[in-house]
Amino acid sequence: MSSNEDRGLDLRALLQQAHALIDRRRFPQARQLLAGATQNYPESSQLLYLAAFVDYSEGKISEAEQTVRAVLLQDPQHYGARTLSGELHEAQRQYAQAETVWIGLLQDYPEKADCYAAYSDLMLRTLHLDKAERLMQEGLRLEPNHEKCLYIAALIQVIQGRFRGADNEHLQLLLKEHPERVRTLVALVVALEQRGDSRSALRIAQQLLSMRPDSSHFVNLVRELQLKVHWSLLPLYPMQRWGWGGAAVVTAIGLVGVRVARVSLEDSLASIVAFIWLGYVIYSWVWPRILRKLI
Repeated sequence: MSSNEDRGLDLRALLQQAHALIDRRRFPQARQLLAGATQNYPESSQLLYLAAFVDYSEGKISEAEQTVRAVLLQDPQHYGARTLSGELHEAQRQYAQAETVWIGLLQDYPEKADCYAAYSDLMLRTLHLDKAERLMQEGLRLEPNHEKCLYIAALIQVIQGRFRGADNEHLQLLLKEHPERVRTLVALVVALEQRGDSRSALRIAQQLLSMRPDSSHFVNLVRELQLKVHWSLLPLYPMQRWGWGGAAVVTAIGLVGVRVARVSLEDSLASIVAFIWLGYVIYSWVWPRILRKLI
């Protein structure tokens, strides 16, 4: 076997090891492996790409961006680097640049569901729901069980209020085909919260946190849901469930009740009713803030 063939086998083995570490989210070990491998194989754009992906996964956006540029200078058509470039633009809210990347990828890979899913996700983030739905549908046409397309389809149905109980067929398929994926669980939390089942949403969110204990997003999600289901906030359920609409209804009922009490009850009893209402108003403003600090 020639030395070139040996180098090729060694490089493939290093890439496999790096992929395995990244899949298990062992980023420090992957970074160390890739740093040594890049010194031995500086011409490998795939090693550079994986190094950029590790930086991106750890939130090191500027470092990842520099490495992606280096990859694209070596190999302008590198698929992974191009997709990561789009993700990096989105992470920095450079949505116009990200859209340019996804459009270019779709032109080069019109049969790849991943590209439709990524572009659809961008349109969902920027609230272009009709375009997001069209792109998602095209992705599902190409790959009916595509995880990200199913995830986006489920969220679109929730956002548009078309989810009632088990009627979100995309969510049901997502749960069937990808039951352990994080996106599946996030979609389920959103759906349950939309339906008003905060306790079930909290159980799923706690499962998410157990899977990703280093995620500040999931920590905050669990805290918010714990706050919603806390027993001391039961009197505030209308506001929690229906937001400002619920608050307006409760306020109207309270004011009418106080006026009726003044007309129909003795002054002492009417004052008690007024004080109870005032206490409820103060409690609704003050206690959730205190409880948020305690949880």
